[in-house]
Amino acid sequence: MKLLRAHSPLWALIALFTLLRLAVIGHFGLGVDEAHYVLYGLYPALSYFDHPPLVGWTEWLFTALLGVNEFAARVPAVLIGAAATALLYFWLLRIFDSGRLALWGALALNASFLFNALFMMLMPDTLLFLFAIPVMITALKIEEHNRLGDWLLLGFLLGLSGLSKYTAVLFVAALLLYFAYRRRWDLFLTPKLLPAVLLAAAVVSPVLLWNIQNGWISFAYQSAHVAGSGGISLNAFAQSLGAQFGAYSPFLFPLAFYGLYRALKTPQNAPLFLSGVFGLTLMAFFTYNSFFARALPHWTALFYMLFVPIGTVMLLQKSRGWQRYAKSAVAVSGLLVLVLYAELRSPFIPLPDYKSLHRDLYGWDTIMRRAAGQITDPARQAAAVTNWSLASRALYYGRSYGIDTYLVDNRFDQFDLWQPETPEGRDLLFITTHDFKKGITPAMRCDSTEQAAIFDLNLNGRKVNTVTLTWCRGFKGAQ
Repeated sequence: MKLLRAHSPLWALIALFTLLRLAVIGHFGLGVDEAHYVLYGLYPALSYFDHPPLVGWTEWLFTALLGVNEFAARVPAVLIGAAATALLYFWLLRIFDSGRLALWGALALNASFLFNALFMMLMPDTLLFLFAIPVMITALKIEEHNRLGDWLLLGFLLGLSGLSKYTAVLFVAALLLYFAYRRRWDLFLTPKLLPAVLLAAAVVSPVLLWNIQNGWISFAYQSAHVAGSGGISLNAFAQSLGAQFGAYSPFLFPLAFYGLYRALKTPQNAPLFLSGVFGLTLMAFFTYNSFFARALPHWTALFYMLFVPIGTVMLLQKSRGWQRYAKSAVAVSGLLVLVLYAELRSPFIPLPDYKSLHRDLYGWDTIMRRAAGQITDPARQAAAVTNWSLASRALYYGRSYGIDTYLVDNRFDQFDLWQPETPEGRDLLFITTHDFKKGITPAMRCDSTEQAAIFDLNLNGRKVNTVTLTWCRGFKGAQ
């Protein structure tokens, strides 16, 4: 009770955003990645082609408890958002010793655009928000006391991080850099390190076992996916940076880099400097790789989770003009977030055809219902898509109508593991959309083709998508 009273503004902030998110999450369809991770939960396994298994295990638990629906799939992300806000607040309190400044940092986190998505849509990155700050707190305890219990806790937390996302290995790199800078060479040689390593390996062993069973395909895929395979591309770098600029709020984006700069110049403040080493390690890795392949904005979420708040607090400690900028940046971003919540709950923003904010979220239940209506013999007929980004939503929403749905392409991925049987010989109803209109006739070998239907998905009088259903009779494979 004392903790509740002492930090009542924090709990009020968390309650407000949690209630807002719970009021919204059941009112829009699953996105591309979201549907993929819900399918993880519906097909539980030791690990998966794309990512380690914790995101799938979490979806399995919540959909088992609350049912298979959009609301249940998003509840864990909402709860993690509440926990991450509290963890960040107490971390900032440790750094700055001010409840008022820590509260501003927590507000800045929740005013940043992409965090509101990650706090409603469960991703592997969302899970890492639970572990990054506890890892840093435990590292500081090890630096101070070097106790076996803290080493074991660190190993456990790093193992859980590894079960969440492969790039959690950067946590280890950051800790090594931090201890090396502090000249704590004794921590590299202590016998207490070995049981921590063994515990981390035990926790992450499902990933290792799955990869051993499947020829290490997940590690190979992730290496190529993050690093790319071409030469240096300034365009890829510019696109990556521009996406982050928009995703985390143009008003808050520069504050993050100011916060990193100040953190790295303050080695005497151990938690702040450790945050700087973590942030620099994460950003350096993804920035380097963005010169070879475009980095998705959520890959750098942990950096911005730390440094949007830290940068905000740092500006609030400067002159009155900078304080006004920091407060205005948080306020304007927060108001835009509320507008986006209102749009998700009840769409009202008029945008041109095919430019809707809902283009990845709206209409897949309708698409699969219309497709199911065309399928009269499920034993001989099935639905199909030609791109992986359509497949997760098609499989998820097609389940409700009892039809088989296949991804037909030339890329080996998780769908090939879920559907090892081939659909050759069946009549396939191909679903193509406005953004993915791969021609069926030149791309697929069929006895015959015929268009079954074409229809628009409209929202507030504007086209969100145009969908074409095309029969491939006697499917014989892709060209």
